Amino acid sequence: MPWIAAAGGAIIAFGEVQAWRTSRADYPAAPTAGPASGRDVVLVLGFRSRADGRLNALQAWRTRIAVRSAPPDALFVFSGGTVRGTEPEAVVMARHATVRLGVPPDAVAIESAAESTRENLSFSLPWLREARTIRIASNTAHAHRARGYLRELDPHLWARLRRTRDFRPLELGPLRLALTFYDFVAARSAGRAAAMAVANRAVIGVRAGEDAVSGAQRSGATEA
Repeated sequence: MPWIAAAGGAIIAFGEVQAWRTSRADYPAAPTAGPASGRDVVLVLGFRSRADGRLNALQAWRTRIAVRSAPPDALFVFSGGTVRGTEPEAVVMARHATVRLGVPPDAVAIESAAESTRENLSFSLPWLREARTIRIASNTAHAHRARGYLRELDPHLWARLRRTRDFRPLELGPLRLALTFYDFVAARSAGRAAAMAVANRAVIGVRAGEDAVSGAQRSGATEA
């Protein structure tokens, strides 16, 4: 029926507009540069591989985003641990970049321990600190979330951010909506995990304080 097609088209159009806006959000208004001797670093965020360890479509897409966003002579930092399969996500995606997309092997660095977006950033700090400019390559909503994490982690590094080409009109069609929903759920889950970690640290701190007070009281009683 025509109205169904019209409704579907409107939903896809809405998703495209939202993705376009998201792709431009949370960048510094006045970007700075790092050391003049540094390289333009493209941080490629990992995603779990197939159960058999092979590259999946989302990993391939994130790698393409990285390659098309990179200036000449950029350094690609692939970040991702062994969440599924036998090889780190970073290794699987870097292989695709060098074998299929023509990235020189000497333009690749591997961070193979991260198992979350925040770890992607924190474990990649050795490269980011030396970078002249920084680009974060992932699907649109995920890259936006990572930019926010980088600003929390180190505002000075966040100021070095440059835009990546993670949005192309109608590149994914209806799949864009599915990815947007996935990233929304992932962000909520990450937020809950972070809140739980903060709460656990607070409880540990309170218990440590109570133990210290109790110890001081026992010491005072002994001296008395």
